[in-house]
Amino acid sequence: MNELIQIAFSPMNVVYTFLLVLVVLYWLMIIIGAMDFGSFDIDFDVDVDVDADLGAGGAGGIVGVLHFFNFGKIPFMVIMSFVILSSWTGSILANYYFGSGSFLFILALIIPNLLVGLCLAKMITKPLIPIFEKMESGIEPVDYVGMLCKLILPVTNSKMGQAEVIIDNNRLLINVKMEKESTDSLDKGAEALILRKQKDKPYYLIQRYDESELRDLAG
Repeated sequence: MNELIQIAFSPMNVVYTFLLVLVVLYWLMIIIGAMDFGSFDIDFDVDVDVDADLGAGGAGGIVGVLHFFNFGKIPFMVIMSFVILSSWTGSILANYYFGSGSFLFILALIIPNLLVGLCLAKMITKPLIPIFEKMESGIEPVDYVGMLCKLILPVTNSKMGQAEVIIDNNRLLINVKMEKESTDSLDKGAEALILRKQKDKPYYLIQRYDESELRDLAG
C-alpha cells in the first residue's frame, strides 16, 4: 500500500493522481448533496449531422468526435470519471513497468493514455445511454420562479452558489446568483426567494427572503 502511494505521488504520476482526487471529491459532494449531479454538464448538441461534422473539421468536427465518445449522451463527469481513472491506472502501470523517470516518456504517454481512457469510457458508458435518456425524458421542467430556496453554497452577485428547493418532499438543487444590482450576499443556510431564470444561463436570480419585510410590503 505504501509503495502504491509513493508511486501515485511520484513526479511521473502526480498529475493523474491529482485529477483522480478531484473526481473522488466530486462524487463525495454528490453523495452528501452539496453538489448537483449535472453541475458540470456541457451542452454538446449541434444542429448538423455528426458524420458530416467529423469530416468538416473545426468546432463542429470536435463536437462530432465528442459525441462519438458519448459526450452529450451521458453526463460529462460520469465519462470523465472513467477517463481519469483509466488514465491514472495506465500511468501507474506504464511508469512502473516501462518508465525510467524520463520527462519525454511522461509527455509521450499523455495522448495514448487519453485515447485508451476515452475508448474504455465509451464501452463502459454505452449500456448506460438508454437509462439516462429515460431519466431525461421522464423529467418535467419545474418552474422555480416565486418559490423559496435554502442556500447550500454561499452566493453573491458575481459568485454562483447552489440552493435546494423542496417539491413534493423531493430535494432539488439549482444554481443561483444574486441580482447584479444587489450588493447583498447570502451564506449557507440562508433562505431566498427565486426571482427568475437568467436568460441563456444555467442559473436563477434570487434575493434574500425576509418574511417580516415581505409582510410589510404586502400590507
